[in-house]
Parts: sequence; structure tokens; C-alpha cells
Amino acid sequence: MVKKQTTTKKSKIEKEEKDFMPGVETEDQFDKVLSLLSQWMKAGIVPVSVDVDGDITFELPREMEKLLETQVPRDLTHEKVSAIIRNEMPALIDAGLRKNPEQALRSGVPEKLHGIIGTMVKRSEKAVTSLVGRPLKERIMLRRTTTGYVIDDIESIQSTYHVDAEKGERIDVPFVSLELTFAKPRSGYMFSLSPRERAFTTVRKDELRVTFNMHKDDLSDFIQKLIKIEKDTCSKGE
Repeated sequence: MVKKQTTTKKSKIEKEEKDFMPGVETEDQFDKVLSLLSQWMKAGIVPVSVDVDGDITFELPREMEKLLETQVPRDLTHEKVSAIIRNEMPALIDAGLRKNPEQALRSGVPEKLHGIIGTMVKRSEKAVTSLVGRPLKERIMLRRTTTGYVIDDIESIQSTYHVDAEKGERIDVPFVSLELTFAKPRSGYMFSLSPRERAFTTVRKDELRVTFNMHKDDLSDFIQKLIKIEKDTCSKGE
């Protein structure tokens, strides 16, 4: 009998988790999650990334249950907290930085939430105030408005060139191969056939990949030049 009750209770909890939609939580619950996320961001526990189009993603650690411990808002689980942070918060920030937050929310959130759009607009204001500092706002707005390319991804491979020099001498030259992927924001997507995987994948319509090889000393020199640019840019911006 006890086993049957436990199974029933577990099934009920699983159904609640499945049926939960970020946005339907109470204001107290939302404020608590917002406060926790703000603290985690300031502590460097939860980084935020900005994609090509200026949309943000909160990179939550895998051990959310351990991170929350006793801080879970009343009647929420760590799974629900994660869903609010991953799904609701980015939508609220996106809307909060638009000229018409209400319109952005109506077109971006499920129809089930349209009855509380007014509440969502107020939440978007809170989210932007608590989570979006000036540098993050600048990064988002730049990617929303620029007509140029932005860096989407960087991949590296270490390898060695085997060069036959004079007098039959063979020289092993270590190098790093960098592949930079550039893309234009809001350029949309299209289907592309991948010969290697023999399958269609989605790629940006305006994407550019550049691969170049660098000796380790060239790479160090490149890094130093970037550091100098960063210092010069930061000093001018202050």
C-alpha cells in the first residue's frame, strides 16, 4: 500500500514538471529566481553568452540542485527554476530592450501567457534592471543593429608540418590551425547538404569561414596585438 502511494505521488510530481510553463509562477517566486540569478551572475557562477543575433543564453551549471540547496523558492523545484532562467528570462530581456515590449512578448511567448502580458512587461523591466549591465546591453544592441560580420565561433587544431629542407634535413614545424566563423546578424538560415554526414543541416545564409595556420610564435604575437587593441579600446571608452 505504501509503495502504491509513493508511485502515485511520484507520477503526480512528474506530471506537474511536464505541465509547468515558465511564466505562470507567482510574482514572489519570480522575484526570488531573479534575485538568485543576479547573485550567480555577479559571482561568476552563471555566465551569459550573446549569439550572432543578440539573443542571450544563461549557461547554468549541471548541478543546479546542489547550487540551489535550501534556496529553492516555495513550491518550485530546481528543474522549474532552471526552466524559468533558460526560457523566460531571455524572452523578458529581449522584450525589455525593444521599443514595444508588449508587442515583442505577444509574438514571442506561448498564447497561454497572453492573458498576463501586462505582468510579463513589468517582469521584463525588472529583468533588464537586475541582469543587464551597460556592457551586456551594448553587446546585445550592437549585434541587433550592425550591418557587418560578427564572430560566431572559433575552433583550433594543433598539428605539425613536416618540411624537407636543404641537404635532406627534415624539420617538424608545430602550428595551430584556427577556423573563424563569421556571420551577419538577422541573415536567416538555409538548408545545406553535408557531404561528410550525407544529411541536410541548417546554416546561415550569410556565413563566412576562414581557416589559417599560425606558428606558435605568430599566435603569441597575434594575441599580444589583440590585448593591445583591447587595452586601447577600454581606455578610450572609460
